[in-house]
Amino acid sequence: MKLFTIALTFLVLVGCERYQVTINERQIYAPDQLFSDYQIADPGLNSCIKQVIIDQSIKRAEDLRRINCSYAGISNLEGLKRFIGLTTINLANNRLTDVKPLMFFGQLSRLDISGNESVACTDLEVLAQLLPTELIAPDNCL
Repeated sequence: MKLFTIALTFLVLVGCERYQVTINERQIYAPDQLFSDYQIADPGLNSCIKQVIIDQSIKRAEDLRRINCSYAGISNLEGLKRFIGLTTINLANNRLTDVKPLMFFGQLSRLDISGNESVACTDLEVLAQLLPTELIAPDNCL
């Protein structure tokens, strides 16, 4: 009977991985929380990152690998550097003017900033040299 109780407890815990489990008001299990230790001023970028964290169940900043924040009205990338594990970034068709924060993503393999016609083409040239990446630039910088 004791083995049955242990097995039943284990199955309950596995089945309730998203819920906190307590016995006699004592916590015996708490699920990992989604990552929330970041500050992004741009409302469009903040909203996009928040949704990606939920969709991909991101628990740590470095676990975030891919974002698609196209058509989000983003004009400021400050705060994105918190996510050092990014390998694929899609920021197409936003209102970007400064892409310098993207120069610090050493693992970046694909970057789409097409449709951001106000980005300085000289910054994109530097970005292309710094990062071994597939860079999709705005039409005015081709």
